[in-house]
Amino acid sequence: MDPLTWDALPCGLVRVDPRGRVVDANAWFLAWLGREHADVVGTPVDDLLRPVREDLLDPEHGIGPLMMRHPDRAGHAAMVDRVEVDGGTLLTVLDASERYRALRELRRSHALADRTQRRLQLVIDASIAFSSTTSEDRLAQVLADTAASAYDAEESAVLLLGEHGALRLAAGTNPFTELADDPRAGPYIRGLRDVVTVSGVDAAEAISPVLGGALRRSGVDAVLLAPLEHEGETFGAFACFFRHARQFDREAAPLADALAGQAAQALVTLRLQSRLEHAAMHDETTGLPNRRLLEERMREQIMGERHGRAVIFLDLDGFKAVNDVLGHPVGDQVLREVGRRLQSVVREGDIVARYGGDEFVVVCGVADTVDAGDIAERLRASVRIPFDFLPDELSLGASVGVALAPVGDDRVTLDGVIRAADHAMYLAKSRGGDRVVDGGQTDALF
Repeated sequence: MDPLTWDALPCGLVRVDPRGRVVDANAWFLAWLGREHADVVGTPVDDLLRPVREDLLDPEHGIGPLMMRHPDRAGHAAMVDRVEVDGGTLLTVLDASERYRALRELRRSHALADRTQRRLQLVIDASIAFSSTTSEDRLAQVLADTAASAYDAEESAVLLLGEHGALRLAAGTNPFTELADDPRAGPYIRGLRDVVTVSGVDAAEAISPVLGGALRRSGVDAVLLAPLEHEGETFGAFACFFRHARQFDREAAPLADALAGQAAQALVTLRLQSRLEHAAMHDETTGLPNRRLLEERMREQIMGERHGRAVIFLDLDGFKAVNDVLGHPVGDQVLREVGRRLQSVVREGDIVARYGGDEFVVVCGVADTVDAGDIAERLRASVRIPFDFLPDELSLGASVGVALAPVGDDRVTLDGVIRAADHAMYLAKSRGGDRVVDGGQTDALF
């Protein structure tokens, strides 16, 4: 080809020898490449034109011109066609940078759409999983696993706030153990309202030297932290930890918001259910088990029990005068204090319940009637101790009745045992109160 024509063509021409080295290149190609002729000749053509990732190309990219990218300039590419000639290959090169950039943007859009679809399905699946959990710890585990999967994190953790603001690791692992023990961690989480993402130690240092130090010592490179917040109240947070360089896309925070919101709502539901269940089984004034829960626990402990059980029935002496003179709020205060005193006397595993009004029932393990009587006497004495918020003229005592449940007798009814203890209590009351009457072993049967 005439040298003038060779350099005048509006496209690149490159001669390549059988070993793949450049023999000659025209002016257009040298300008596109940004190199001198002497620097190009003798250079392997594979060093000058790099393959484009196949996922950016059409399935038929192997037929016809092939897209190649510039070795140094990002976003620059060309369509290259090969023609075999005597002694080597002739390459024709046409600029395709705009198409290349469009393909990359399209690929990013498709990847983002795929990731969005996957994350949307993940949120839906997580919502279903959250709604089926029956405990806070199980909910936390589902959230920790879901978050780790959503962000491809090496570690994840769910931290829940306790009653006094302390953080509890409910699920997952927390490489920032030093921060979990920091007294400032709880208030920080409680005040958290937005998703926080940190990439790199330098970015963490800019936020807080403490956080930067935690990243450096733990080997964590990036962190995502999302508050578990519902209707203005924060219950904790979930965190994802990355031990590799990680930049967060624009969907990272909305996804975390969605997961945290679903989990927080499920947590609120679990806690409401727990409160309702507790209220159904406990006395509102004293917090003790109520009659319903008492009967359930008695059924577990007495029916078929191989060890002795005593039912001790207490009725307060002088309580009506407290209500009449000082009012029901003080009466409630008395009931709460009596409940605390009775609980301080019995052992772990024994039951103290408010049966109704100013009546309490205690169920405890005993060896014999003497043992039962000793416990009943200690219970009576605990009530007899003066109440520092009552005037001297309003003293309290307790009439106490005791009944023993026969060991291993499946025919005994719960009502029968309680009635026997109640009957013994009325005998104590009829004899002047502030005393214990042992009703012995009950023989009340089905």
